[in-house]
Order: sequence, then C-alpha cells, then structure tokens
Amino acid sequence: MKTLSRLTVLLFSVLLLAGCGDSGKDTPTPDAATFRVDIAQSGDYEKFGRIISIKGGEFYRTGTQEQMPVVLFEEHLTEETYSYEAEGVRELNIQTTYGFSSVETPPAAMELKITVYKNGKQIDHRTYGYTEEDSEVNEFLTYKANQ
Repeated sequence: MKTLSRLTVLLFSVLLLAGCGDSGKDTPTPDAATFRVDIAQSGDYEKFGRIISIKGGEFYRTGTQEQMPVVLFEEHLTEETYSYEAEGVRELNIQTTYGFSSVETPPAAMELKITVYKNGKQIDHRTYGYTEEDSEVNEFLTYKANQ
C-alpha cells in the first residue's frame, strides 16, 4: 500500500509539472488583424500620375470616420501624408501606379514611402523613388493577418 501511495504522489507530481508549461508560446495567430497604412509622398509628386489601391477591408482615415475611396487617384493625393486603417482584415493588398505625366516639364523627382502596421506594430516600410524617366511603375504589396 505504501508503494501505491508513493506511486500516486509521483504520478500527481509529474502531471502537475507537465501541466505548468508556458501555454502563451503556442497561442495561434488570429485570422484577422487591424492594419494601418501610412503613405508619404515628397518632391515633385504633383508632376506624376498617381494611383493607389488598398484592399482587404473597409479602410478609414486614421482617427476619423471618413471612409477611404476604393481607389486613390491624383485628386485624392494632393497632401503629403495619409494614414488609413481597417479592422478585421484577413489579407491586405496594396497596389501603386506612379509615372511622370506627359503634360509636365522635366526635371522631376519624387519619393513614395509606405509604412504598414499590423495590430499597432510596424511590420514593413518601403521607399520608392521616381523620376521623369518613369512612364509607369507598379508596386504590389501583400500582407496576411496570420503571418
């Protein structure tokens, strides 16, 4: 009987120690996230044709209830900086098309910066440069909530 009692205590101790592992390490990533996209353009950006598409959810200007247009054209990109945010995004897709406008006179140079945040943490920062020699340049960026 003494041996059975010791065996029971030993088994209980092993189970107790096995159950005390760090369960936070195996927490799965959620299927959806809050994404924020910051856009900054500088230089002669008014001399370029500009189109930006941000897809994956209902994006609003950060800190407002102003919904983002489905596609941002030149008339939507008159300021130097923009910030858009959406909750419940499974996959974020950003597409940009930039090119020097044929109705403008050179020289012209501009810079486009795109910074992406997922759940408040910066996950990417890209900088692109364009000149009057660029007739059309496309950039494609994709981010998944569970990666």
